[in-house]
Amino acid sequence: METKHKNALIGALLAVVFVMAVGYAAFAQQLTINGSASISSNWNIKITDIQPGSPVGTAVSNSASVGEGGLSASFKASLQSPSDSLTYTVTVHNGGDIDAKLSEWNLSAGDDNTNDPIVYSVNGLTNDEELAAGADKKFTVTVTYNSNVTSQPEAGDLTKSATVTLTYTQADQA
Repeated sequence: METKHKNALIGALLAVVFVMAVGYAAFAQQLTINGSASISSNWNIKITDIQPGSPVGTAVSNSASVGEGGLSASFKASLQSPSDSLTYTVTVHNGGDIDAKLSEWNLSAGDDNTNDPIVYSVNGLTNDEELAAGADKKFTVTVTYNSNVTSQPEAGDLTKSATVTLTYTQADQA
């Protein structure tokens, strides 16, 4: 009788092992997940317009142009006397579909010496200011005869160039 029990026990154990092997085979299949994602966006921020205003005194705009890449503008003006000035209105357009943030702007006007007869200034630009997709931003660049100059400079010193450079980054998304 004992052999019958042993054979039954061995048979039962073999059946359990067989069920476990079939169960493992059923659940050990490879899981494959397929998918794809894409992001489509357009980054297009550029200076689109520079308009010189009415000159004050004998100020003359020699040139105003947008630089290569569209995010810099160069100006050249001639002034003759302490009352001379000229203001340019510059338009930046965000033609893309991503909001942008002005991370930095820079005015380069030669030596930037306080005794220079001609000085440039920028108004209307603020770092971290956002420019929404499709929106325009206007700012001004003003060239003035330096009122601190005490003697008439040489003729070659009465014309000066300057460049404004803008750096935009993607605005923080909420």
